[in-house]
Amino acid sequence: MSLTVKSSYALRALFELAVLTEDEGKEKVPISELSERQNIPKDFLEKIFIELRDAGIVKSVRGKFGGYALAKNPEDLRLSEIIQVLDKPLQSFDCIVGECSLEIECAVEFVWKRVNNSIMLELNKMTLQDIIDYGRKIAQIKISENVGGRLKKINV
Repeated sequence: MSLTVKSSYALRALFELAVLTEDEGKEKVPISELSERQNIPKDFLEKIFIELRDAGIVKSVRGKFGGYALAKNPEDLRLSEIIQVLDKPLQSFDCIVGECSLEIECAVEFVWKRVNNSIMLELNKMTLQDIIDYGRKIAQIKISENVGGRLKKINV
């Protein structure tokens, strides 16, 4: 019934990918760099990015100097699209996927449908750009809190 660490890792890695391409001008970023910068297991992240590639969310370049890039602009990439590819919230409930054997007699079907709709409506309101903007705000706060004039390394 819940969103998993898979979605969390995907959002963190997509955020990192967007920041690296926008701020550092990288055309593509190796999965190893995303994994290291966000402290995500590389093998798991590779599997996640294959699913994202197959869904048209990222594009990949193979080879020694290969890597990933976003296939869409961050402001056009809704979080609901990413989550639906990876987790399909509440899809383990038969009534959500329309396979409930109790359909007519089920007194709690409306609960799961309302919860599912609420989750997806909220995720549909947010984009990857919202995460990027929020991450940059956090980074600015951390920089302004820095004591002694030296900037700390901040992974946002």
